[in-house]
Amino acid sequence: MVYTKKDTVRVMIITKDHRIEGDMYVLEGSRLTDSLNAKGKDFYALTSAKIYNVSDGALLAAPEFVAVAREGITAIFPVEEQ
Repeated sequence: MVYTKKDTVRVMIITKDHRIEGDMYVLEGSRLTDSLNAKGKDFYALTSAKIYNVSDGALLAAPEFVAVAREGITAIFPVEEQ
Protein backbone atom coordinates (compact mmCIF):
# COMPACT_ATOMS: atom_id res chain seq x y z
CA MET A 1 0.00 0.00 0.00
CA VAL A 2 1.30 3.46 -0.91
CA TYR A 3 0.95 6.29 1.57
CA THR A 4 1.04 9.96 0.69
CA LYS A 5 2.47 12.40 3.21
CA LYS A 6 -0.07 14.98 4.32
CA ASP A 7 -0.18 18.07 6.50
CA THR A 8 -2.95 18.78 9.00
CA VAL A 9 -4.91 22.03 8.83
CA ARG A 10 -7.46 22.91 11.53
CA VAL A 11 -10.50 24.33 9.73
CA MET A 12 -13.91 25.76 10.46
CA ILE A 13 -16.68 24.95 8.02
CA ILE A 14 -19.94 26.89 8.01
CA THR A 15 -23.08 25.36 6.52
CA LYS A 16 -26.68 26.53 6.60
CA ASP A 17 -27.33 24.85 9.96
CA HIS A 18 -23.93 23.90 11.40
CA ARG A 19 -20.46 25.11 12.32
CA ILE A 20 -17.96 22.28 12.04
CA GLU A 21 -14.42 22.43 13.39
CA GLY A 22 -11.93 19.68 12.62
CA ASP A 23 -8.62 18.62 11.15
CA MET A 24 -8.45 18.50 7.37
CA TYR A 25 -5.56 16.84 5.58
CA VAL A 26 -3.84 18.40 2.58
CA LEU A 27 -0.93 17.09 0.52
CA GLU A 28 2.39 17.85 2.17
CA GLY A 29 3.58 21.33 1.18
CA SER A 30 0.29 22.35 -0.45
CA ARG A 31 -2.18 25.00 0.63
CA LEU A 32 -5.76 24.62 1.83
CA THR A 33 -6.96 26.35 -1.34
CA ASP A 34 -5.16 23.73 -3.46
CA SER A 35 -7.23 21.01 -1.79
CA LEU A 36 -10.44 23.01 -2.09
CA ASN A 37 -9.88 23.52 -5.82
CA ALA A 38 -9.24 19.83 -6.51
CA LYS A 39 -11.67 18.56 -9.13
CA GLY A 40 -13.82 15.56 -8.36
CA LYS A 41 -13.98 16.02 -4.57
CA ASP A 42 -17.61 15.86 -3.48
CA PHE A 43 -16.80 15.52 0.23
CA TYR A 44 -14.13 16.85 2.58
CA ALA A 45 -12.99 14.52 5.35
CA LEU A 46 -12.35 15.91 8.83
CA THR A 47 -11.07 14.16 11.93
CA SER A 48 -11.31 15.18 15.59
CA ALA A 49 -14.42 17.12 14.64
CA LYS A 50 -16.90 19.13 16.68
CA ILE A 51 -20.29 19.98 15.21
CA TYR A 52 -22.20 22.97 16.60
CA ASN A 53 -25.68 24.29 15.94
CA VAL A 54 -25.17 27.58 14.10
CA SER A 55 -28.20 29.27 15.68
CA ASP A 56 -27.38 28.76 19.38
CA GLY A 57 -23.81 27.43 19.39
CA ALA A 58 -24.79 24.18 21.15
CA LEU A 59 -22.39 21.26 20.67
CA LEU A 60 -24.32 18.57 18.78
CA ALA A 61 -21.65 15.92 18.25
CA ALA A 62 -17.91 15.29 18.48
CA PRO A 63 -17.18 12.48 16.00
CA GLU A 64 -13.66 11.26 15.29
CA PHE A 65 -14.50 11.39 11.56
CA VAL A 66 -17.02 13.31 9.48
CA ALA A 67 -17.37 13.79 5.73
CA VAL A 68 -18.84 17.17 4.76
CA ALA A 69 -20.57 17.55 1.39
CA ARG A 70 -18.94 20.21 -0.75
CA GLU A 71 -22.28 21.54 -2.02
CA GLY A 72 -23.51 22.28 1.52
CA ILE A 73 -20.55 24.44 2.50
CA THR A 74 -21.12 28.18 2.80
CA ALA A 75 -17.62 29.05 4.07
CA ILE A 76 -14.43 27.24 5.02
CA PHE A 77 -11.28 28.70 6.52
CA PRO A 78 -8.27 27.72 8.61
CA VAL A 79 -8.34 28.45 12.35
CA GLU A 80 -5.71 28.56 15.04
CA GLU A 81 -5.96 25.99 17.85
CA GLN A 82 -6.93 27.52 21.19
